[in-house]
Amino acid sequence: MAVVKRMEDRAYWPVIMFSSLNLFLWHLDAFKKGEDPVPLFVDAFDRTTRFLESTLTSGVSGGHFPPVGAAAVDEGRFEKQVSGMFSDIWVGMSDDIYFDQSYKFTQERLEKSGADPVALFKGKVVVDAGCGSGKFSAAIARFGAKKVIGLDIGEKGLEFARLQAAKVPYGSAIEYRNASLLDIPLPAGSVDMVWSNGVIHHTVGYERCVKEFSRVLKPGGTLFLYVNGRFGLLELLTTTLRLATEVVPPTLFQHFIALLGVDSGRLYWIQDFLYAPYEYKPAADIKAMLGRHGFGDLRQLMRGVASDQIEQVSAGLPFAVVKYGEAQLKYLATKQ
Repeated sequence: MAVVKRMEDRAYWPVIMFSSLNLFLWHLDAFKKGEDPVPLFVDAFDRTTRFLESTLTSGVSGGHFPPVGAAAVDEGRFEKQVSGMFSDIWVGMSDDIYFDQSYKFTQERLEKSGADPVALFKGKVVVDAGCGSGKFSAAIARFGAKKVIGLDIGEKGLEFARLQAAKVPYGSAIEYRNASLLDIPLPAGSVDMVWSNGVIHHTVGYERCVKEFSRVLKPGGTLFLYVNGRFGLLELLTTTLRLATEVVPPTLFQHFIALLGVDSGRLYWIQDFLYAPYEYKPAADIKAMLGRHGFGDLRQLMRGVASDQIEQVSAGLPFAVVKYGEAQLKYLATKQ
């Protein structure tokens, strides 16, 4: 996709969005096939590159919209950018997806991996670390948690979460706070469980987050950690597309996708993969990091709903490892 680097005029943004979105959606169909995805991957990128090359050499852009400089990203600006990226997606989420689907998916994922969600949460003080819209905070409260403290840096998402909590009786057990996981505003040893669901691989301080999780947990407390491992061909695809779309403002791409009628769940997924920065770590590194910060009794949860990459890898579907590598890494660990 080196051709994108030569498409400096902002008038090419629609072409870049069109190409990147369709390549991403292409993999959803291609990966369903029980055949080697590598030749399909190469062919799809070759065809896309030819399309972009023909657009670039056509001379349709008159140079009326030259590129603008990008500001350096510091830690504070990074967090603001990531939090703002998803806020508008979350507030468009329907109640059935927010409450029922999130609850059922959490239940299915845990139970298929041999964990009882009621036993895991009931009567506990739980931190939902990086709660976003609060949909998992709601599910945890519904499973019987004594108190759920949802932490996130996106105030717009937290406002939506508070409105959602007011709709259900178990919402009274949920408290939302605007806070960074790099510096959790809770005393040491004050909570029974930390739930971190697909968050810290987006931060600028992966290990600092784990250190904070360990600090706030009581001895014997439980950490649920979900991060992405090395992700095979999907990692190569999304990393390439993120490089291709980095010149296009995330909000513009988001509106482009929404205007095409993409539902909120898939819209979030696309934006997450194409714009949210990832720090992929292999399973061995995650286990070592947890050990360094006082976690033991690691239990990897290897199952999920049908659409989860880890479910496809665990089921041994054809070429699943080529497509998804280690897939989602999910652990239950105990604070020693």
